[in-house]
Amino acid sequence: MKVRRAKLVCTLGPACDTEGGLGQLIEAGMDVARFNFSHGTHEEHGGRFERLRVASEAKKKPVAALQDLCGPKIRTGVFPARYQLPTGAEVTLVEGEESKDERVIPIQYEGLAGDVRVSDRILFDDGRIGLLVVGIEGDRVKATVTQGGEMRNHVGVHLPSKTMRVGALTEKDKEDLNFGLSLGVDYVALSFVRRAEDIALVREICNEWGRPVPIIAKIETPDAVENLESVIAASDGVMVARGDLGVEFPPERVPVIQRQILGVARRVRRPVIVATEMLQSMTKSPRPTRAEASDVANAVYSGTDALMLSGETATGDFPFVSAEMMSRIAMEAEGSPFYEPVPYATRATSVAEAIARGAVNTAKEIGAKYLVAFTESGSSAMNVSLARPHVPIIAFSPSPQARRVMALYWGVIPREMPQVNDTDRLVDWCSADLMGAGLAGPGERVVIVFGAPIGVRGTTNTIRVHVIR
Repeated sequence: MKVRRAKLVCTLGPACDTEGGLGQLIEAGMDVARFNFSHGTHEEHGGRFERLRVASEAKKKPVAALQDLCGPKIRTGVFPARYQLPTGAEVTLVEGEESKDERVIPIQYEGLAGDVRVSDRILFDDGRIGLLVVGIEGDRVKATVTQGGEMRNHVGVHLPSKTMRVGALTEKDKEDLNFGLSLGVDYVALSFVRRAEDIALVREICNEWGRPVPIIAKIETPDAVENLESVIAASDGVMVARGDLGVEFPPERVPVIQRQILGVARRVRRPVIVATEMLQSMTKSPRPTRAEASDVANAVYSGTDALMLSGETATGDFPFVSAEMMSRIAMEAEGSPFYEPVPYATRATSVAEAIARGAVNTAKEIGAKYLVAFTESGSSAMNVSLARPHVPIIAFSPSPQARRVMALYWGVIPREMPQVNDTDRLVDWCSADLMGAGLAGPGERVVIVFGAPIGVRGTTNTIRVHVIR
């Protein structure tokens, strides 16, 4: 059986909003569904979440729900109409919601004049418009347009992140997080992380709810890059958010930072999602550019755990074709002679990690068909995944939530298992399940990792070689 190892994260939106559309997206390869809380109402996200669960059940495939919090996204106010802002023009930035003067740009950010400095660069609309601050007069910021373009209502504004006083978790984010936890999301992604303490705040809220949901740190600010190791270590996973990275840094730096993030994540053992504009042209075209195909393949070669589609599946004209194309490119890269997955971390630092490494080596030496993990929480499967085996990982768990969480793990195929506390009975059941699903045949070998006693979380301590019969 040919299995794609890198997982596929798809952003949901109007382009795939029905149960049928979500089912098609799952068939095309979606492993994780991203709910972008920068857009949409709670009612819209709630309905979408219910439809996802129904579609996932119908397709008999666990799909994780990832809530992506908006973060401190600053936007312009409202203008009478769209207009062209010419390069070289002198403009004034003010706090506010509305302006009738094209040379006065309202910014929805309290304390604007106190948080910028002369010579700061301010960018609009993902860097399409650029300004240089030339003076500050009271509560008004004087600037020169260095890169002109079309100005319109509520475009994103990028202020120098080092001087911004707003925290990574806004009041809107707190309301959205409470709503997401009430729904039962499987992951939470925090935008505009700057330091490890930002992650700790989200974790505290999740724990207060009694739902210790894994937290994904989105790396998109200079502070996060400076504090990279501590931020990633404080998280349960990391997203290379290349959109805002490309605004905060020169474009030529972004590929270097991407490799840097992957390297640190490998050292501290956290899964990585590479995101933003991977197949951007497919929002309007049924085929990607050659550069986009290479971008996806290079992310796979670099060792990413997951790849993400944004507008391609949320609002694009070809959502299912985009997901299928992403899956095909990843599988082609993984099947090539140039693909050499490298284990995360250079040496094991715990018994569970050592067991995972040993299982991977054993599977290679005996020619096993699969690595099998019996797991309550998914941690055994993650350890095996990070050890990067050459064979697929079948992860059995009695917990629906654990199976959904494992949907993000590289190379892992989550499957349901009964609550059985006898190891021999469980191994016999595993044989029957693999043969019944057509995954394995008599005489084939599998290497099994589990904790003894069975059913106790965090006790992975056993490797067992089993011949299917």
